[in-house]
Amino acid sequence: MIAHISEDGLNREESVAEHTQKTVFLCAQKGRRCGLAQVMSLCGIFHDMGKEKQKFSDYIRADENARRKQKGSIAHASTGAKYIYDRFHDSPGNGKIMAEMISYTVAAHHGLFDCVDIDHRDIFSNKIGEIEDYEEACGNAKRNYLNGYEYEQIFLKASEEFDAVWDKLKEVFANVKPLLLEKQGRKAGAMLMDCKWYLLACLQRLMLSILIDSDWEATSDFMENVDTLSKASVFHTQEIFAGARENFEAYMKRKGQNLVDSSLTEKEKMISNARNVLQAECKRFARYPAGIYCMTIPTGGGKTLSSLAYGLEFCRMHPETERIIYVSPYISITEQNAKVFRDAVGNARWVLEHHSSVLQTDGGENANYPDSEDYRAGKLSKYDMNWEEPFICTTFVQFMNTLFSDRKESVRRMHRLVNAVVIVDEVQSMPLKCVHTFNYMINFLNAVCNTNVILCTATQPTLEEAHCPICYSEPKYMVENAADWFRRFERVKIHTPELSQKYTFERLGDEIVKACAKYRSILVVLNTKSAVRKLYDILKENKVPVEYLTTNLCAEHRSDRIETIKKKLEEKKEKIVVVSTNLIEAGVDISFECVYRSMAGLDSLAQTAGRCNRNGEMDSGRIHLVELEGENIGSMEELQQNIRVAEHVIRQYNHSDKADSLLTPRWMEAYYRDIYSMAWDKMNFPIKKLDRNIMELLSRGFGLKEKKNGMNQAFKTAGTAYRVIDDNSFGVIVPYGRGVELIEAIQGAQNELEIRAYIRRAQRFTVNVRGSLLKQLDGLLMPVSDKFPDLYMVVPSAYHEDYGITAEWETLIF
Repeated sequence: MIAHISEDGLNREESVAEHTQKTVFLCAQKGRRCGLAQVMSLCGIFHDMGKEKQKFSDYIRADENARRKQKGSIAHASTGAKYIYDRFHDSPGNGKIMAEMISYTVAAHHGLFDCVDIDHRDIFSNKIGEIEDYEEACGNAKRNYLNGYEYEQIFLKASEEFDAVWDKLKEVFANVKPLLLEKQGRKAGAMLMDCKWYLLACLQRLMLSILIDSDWEATSDFMENVDTLSKASVFHTQEIFAGARENFEAYMKRKGQNLVDSSLTEKEKMISNARNVLQAECKRFARYPAGIYCMTIPTGGGKTLSSLAYGLEFCRMHPETERIIYVSPYISITEQNAKVFRDAVGNARWVLEHHSSVLQTDGGENANYPDSEDYRAGKLSKYDMNWEEPFICTTFVQFMNTLFSDRKESVRRMHRLVNAVVIVDEVQSMPLKCVHTFNYMINFLNAVCNTNVILCTATQPTLEEAHCPICYSEPKYMVENAADWFRRFERVKIHTPELSQKYTFERLGDEIVKACAKYRSILVVLNTKSAVRKLYDILKENKVPVEYLTTNLCAEHRSDRIETIKKKLEEKKEKIVVVSTNLIEAGVDISFECVYRSMAGLDSLAQTAGRCNRNGEMDSGRIHLVELEGENIGSMEELQQNIRVAEHVIRQYNHSDKADSLLTPRWMEAYYRDIYSMAWDKMNFPIKKLDRNIMELLSRGFGLKEKKNGMNQAFKTAGTAYRVIDDNSFGVIVPYGRGVELIEAIQGAQNELEIRAYIRRAQRFTVNVRGSLLKQLDGLLMPVSDKFPDLYMVVPSAYHEDYGITAEWETLIF
C-alpha cells in the first residue's frame, strides 16, 4: 500500500511502511528533547495506519480528475486512533489518559477537532467508533510493518515517560495552589482542577505539534527526494551560537568606540555607562537554569542588546539550548529588533524575521489543499515559517498563534519552543484577554519544555497576582534594585494637567506650532491612525516641517522614514515634528526634546516617555499629556479602561508627595493591580457569541452528562476563536521601492524554492488588510499572478508616498 506519489515527473511511490519509518524516526528525535521519545514514536507508528487499504492506494494512483472528485472522502487518521484507544485505554495509572492523548494526536493530525462539541455530543468517541475498512487496514498494517515495532513494549516505556511529565505538571499545581488559595479561597479547588486539564491540553498540543512537523517533514523529504534517515542538520546551533557570541562582542566594541569618538554630555556618558552595567548584570544572570524571570529595565536602558547578551551567554552555559526567540508586540518593533539581531550576530541567514504572512487562506481544513493532504504539508513547508532558525524575531500575534491557533501551520511550530530562550519584549502590551491563557501556557512551557522565559519591560505587569497566576522562578528579577535604576535613568518631567481640560485638533495644532519656537524636535503620539492623519494635515497646512508614521506604510517605507527622522535629529540643522501612532513607543531608538501624548494607559505613557531625551542630551525633556476631543476610540474597550485606571493613578500621584516619578515601579504596580482587579473575568479570553471563554474550553470543554473520557476539551473551537487581534488580517505586497521588483520576481518564479525566498523578502513590503473585507476591495487588490491566486498586491494608485495605503483603506488596517 502506498502513501504518496511524487510530482517530479518520475511518479516515484512511497509505501505507508516507508513513510511510517521516517515519521517514527523524526517523532522520536523531536520528542526526545522534552522526554517524550517513546510517546511520540507511538504517534508516528499509528498515524497513517488508515492508508493501509486498497481504496486509498487506488485514490493516490488515480488521475487528477478522479482524485478531485474523491477529495476528502477517504479518511485515514481515525484508524490508528481507534486501534490505540481500543488496545490501551484500559491501562492502569496514567496509561488511560496517555492512550486518549496519543489517540487524539493521531486522529487530529490533519486538523484539530473538539472532543465534545457545543451540543454536548461526544465527537471523539464517534471518530473512533465504526470506521470503514477498519479490519482491512489493520490486517494490512500488521503484515506490512506494524508487528515489527513491538508497540506493546514501547507503550510500557512511554508510560514511564508520561509519568515523569506528569510529575512536572504536579510541580506546577503545587506552585499555583497557594496563589489560588490566596486569591480564590473556596473556589481554589475547582480552579486547580481546571488548571490540571488546561495543562494537559498544552501537552496535547505539544504532542500534536511534534507529529504534524514530523509527518510534514517526512513527506517533504520524499517529494524533494531527500533521505530523511541520514540527512544533515541545516543549523548546527552550538557552532552558530559560538560564532554569534564572537560577532556580538565585536559589535559591542564598535559601538563603544563610536561613543568614545563622539562628544557626549555628562548625562549621556552616565546613561551609556549604565547600559553597559545593566548588560553585564544580565549576562551574569545566565548562570541560573531555565525558568520564568523578569528583566525590568528602564525605558532607554538598552534591553534589546542586554537580553541578546543574556541569551547568548545562556546558550554558552546551557549547551542544550536550541534557539533564541525574541517576541515583540508590534510589527514595527519586530522589524527593528530583527535588524539589531542581524547586525549583532553577524549573519542574516541565522535570523528569521516572522510577522504577517503574505499568503491568504481561509484557515479551513482543506484550504488550498492539492489532491494529497500530506503533499500540502510538504508543499507548504517550502514557504511556511516553521521556526527552524537559531534566532527568531517574531510578533506576539505569531507567538500566541503558535501556542493556541487551530491552524496546522501554527500548531507545527510549538515544539520549536523546547529548550529555547524566549524573550517576551514589552510584555505589558499583551491584550488583557490573553493574560490567563498566557500565564498557564508559560508555566507549562517552562516545566515540560525546559523553555527559559524572560518577561522584559520597563513597566512590569503583576502577572503573579492574576487569578490564573504565572509562577516566577527564584530569583524573580534579573536586575536588582530596579527603583534605583529608574531614578538614574530619569530624563523627563511629565506635565499632568487637570484631566477635565480637553484639546481639539485645532487647539493642539496651534500649541505645537507655538512649541516649535521653543523646541527643535517634537513628537506627537495619538491613539488612532485617523487622528494622526487629521493632525498631520493641520500641521502641513500651517507650514510645520512634519513627518507621518502609521502602519498604513509598509515596513520598508516606515524604516526609510524613521531613518530620515533620525538623520534630521542627529544633524540638528532643522526643526522637525513627528506625528505617529503608538508604533513609535517601543523599540525605536529615537529621541525628541518635547513629546505630546494623547491620554492612554500608564504603560503607554511610560513607553512614549522613552522617546524623550532618550540619551540624556538635555538636563530634562518635557512630556505633555493631553485629552483629545474627536479621537474616535469608542470601539477600543481595553484602551478606554486603561485610560480610566491611568487617570485614577494620576489623581493619586498628584495628591502624593511626588517624591518619585509617575513612571517608577511603585506607581506602575498600583496601575496593574487596579487593571487586574477590575477585569479578571475578561482575562479568560471570553467568546461573546458562545457565552464561553477559552480557559473553560481548554480545561472543561463543553462537558458531557456522562463522562467517558478524561480529555473533553474543545480544541477546535478554542483554536478558531483564539485571535489576538479580533479580525483576521493578511499581508498584501505594495509597490514601494523594491516591492515592485519583488512582485515581478514572484510573477516570474519557476519553482517553489524561489517563491519561498521572494515571499520572505516581500514581508518588508507588505501592509496588513482585514480578510473579512477582502470582497469589498475590488479594484484596489489584485492577485500577483494567475499562478498564485492567493497572493495579493496593491494596485499602484492605491499606495501614497506620504500616507502609504490611501484614505479609502483607513478602516481596513490595524
